[in-house]
Amino acid sequence: MRIAFGAFSHEANTFSPHPTTWADFEAQRLWRGEKLLEGLKGLATEEAGAMSVFSCEADCQILPLLSAKALSGGPILQEVFRAILDELLERLRVALPVDGVFLVLHGAMMAEGEPDATGEVLRAVRELVGPHVPIVGTLDLHANVTTRMVREATALIGYHTAPHVDAYETGQSAARILLDTMRGKVRPAMALERLPLIVPAENARHTDGPLAEVINMALAWEREGRILHGGVYAVQPWMDTEDLGCSVVVVTDRDAVAARTYAQSLARAFWERRQAFVPELVPPDEAVRRALAREKGMVVLCDSADSPTSGSTGDSTVLLQAVLRAAPFEPLALLNIVDPQAVQEAIRAGVGAEVEVQVGGKLAPAFWEPVRFRGYVRLISDGIFRHKGPGMRGVTQRMGKTVVLVQGGIHLVVMERAVSQWDPQLYRSLGEEPSDARIVQVKSPAAFRAAYGPLADEILIIDSPGISTPKLSSLPWKRLRRPIYPLDPETVYSC
Repeated sequence: MRIAFGAFSHEANTFSPHPTTWADFEAQRLWRGEKLLEGLKGLATEEAGAMSVFSCEADCQILPLLSAKALSGGPILQEVFRAILDELLERLRVALPVDGVFLVLHGAMMAEGEPDATGEVLRAVRELVGPHVPIVGTLDLHANVTTRMVREATALIGYHTAPHVDAYETGQSAARILLDTMRGKVRPAMALERLPLIVPAENARHTDGPLAEVINMALAWEREGRILHGGVYAVQPWMDTEDLGCSVVVVTDRDAVAARTYAQSLARAFWERRQAFVPELVPPDEAVRRALAREKGMVVLCDSADSPTSGSTGDSTVLLQAVLRAAPFEPLALLNIVDPQAVQEAIRAGVGAEVEVQVGGKLAPAFWEPVRFRGYVRLISDGIFRHKGPGMRGVTQRMGKTVVLVQGGIHLVVMERAVSQWDPQLYRSLGEEPSDARIVQVKSPAAFRAAYGPLADEILIIDSPGISTPKLSSLPWKRLRRPIYPLDPETVYSC
């Protein structure tokens, strides 16, 4: 059996002032052909999970196409999106004929002029392979699942976790469903149920709270064999596009009526819990005071409004200002910020030198402003580290040139490029140990909890403006179809 194997993944945030470019894909992943397979060793990703299944099948021939992934950000430049898609399709054309297609997708990808970029990828692949070749794709739990995506795919299999710790297992599940479909053991039937709802990511977790309750319903039905897969999608909420909303996708074997019934049941449960997704936010100064008032322990200050994996720029100065207002103090505070200019100034000064720089607030000036920071240069690094925690384990992150500036108890990591903040290795790779700190800034709404949760004595979500704020009603929406909850509290849903 000949299986075409590829990935095209990106999560859009339309409130970002910076479009996603070639450089963003090159910084994270742009693998072609055999390098796609070679690069999977030691990774806990969907691709690696799928290959753990395919490699055990003697009759499987894997035809690696292209793996293109970029950190969340503004919609992809049109010419970049088309170039990547054209290359993926050309490599698929050369590989034809194929018996199946396996695609690692995100589901919240947008490009300039193409609000449903994932749907466009699936449409183009379907047009090339024809109506009878099964196409199975993986999705992030924050996918914006559209009717076109469901129409063009044979099956869409999503994460069951947020924090995302089951990417590998998702790849395995999707691979098994593709193999069973190719062999005629199953014939997937999919049902999509969309809700007029967007939710903040902070309380959309699989470990506890409202989303966990809905996901657990789907998991129970999977274990009982009632459905092949139940995907509950909390959506990337910072996408100002008309067709946006949380959704449910249920996959059954041959039974479209059952798929629809189960999807509607999950959707109703999701909707009934909509008010429980609102997180408790703490003003930055209060959060810093609470952390410093403790006799011991580490407090994570969750700066989710500036989360790079939510599409933010990583250069908010809101928490830095609050910490500076509380200084001087003895306990260690670990903070981080993106500022290429400040990095270069520190590098020119050299390790041990005293510097005064204007940091942050330059990439998204509508939300933040630069702050003057004076300290000495403790360290200069190439900014490369690998995730060691349960989320994206083994994946390499590249911050670009990175420096650590020290002012008393404040250790400020300044990097050239934003990266995922799921893992303490961001700090540990620079000789800073989060568990020794009183305050640790993490720019992530929920995914950080998998690695930081066991270390933290307390987690506070700060109330801050930003591109990925949980205060969804505060954003300047223009295209979003209304009414939608929580922007319109009177929104009605029935199925």
